[in-house]
Formats: sequence, structure tokens, C-alpha cells
Amino acid sequence: MSVPNDYRAIVPLAERLNAGATHPTFTSHAIRHYVRNCGTNGLAPHVRRIGRKILVSESGFLAWLDSKGARA
Repeated sequence: MSVPNDYRAIVPLAERLNAGATHPTFTSHAIRHYVRNCGTNGLAPHVRRIGRKILVSESGFLAWLDSKGARA
């Protein structure tokens, strides 16, 4: 049984999240901020560091985003 690999580098993840959007919601800078603070914001289980390469799980990022809920 093969498990799909949905880990992506930050720029391709931002491109995929913003596909077709006129105004991007998640810039690569914003995702880097979330990754930089992953120890305190709960994103850490979805981030993998291999040397200097940083990979983020697309499905994990979206699940993390959903868990944040809407703030008004």
C-alpha cells in the first residue's frame, strides 16, 4: 500500500494554495512565518526539516488551518 506524499517546499505550497486566485491568500512569506513559529502555533507535526530544506505537508497545513477556526 502506497501512502501519498503531500510534503512540499514553501514556494510550491504557496503556489498550490493560491492556484487561480486573483489576490493570493497565503504568500510564501506568510507560510515562512508560520513555519518559523511552528513550535508555538501547533504546526510542528506537519513540518519536516532535512538539512536546509523545509517541507510542509499540504493536507496537514490545511487541517492546521481548519483547527484555528474563524476569529471575528
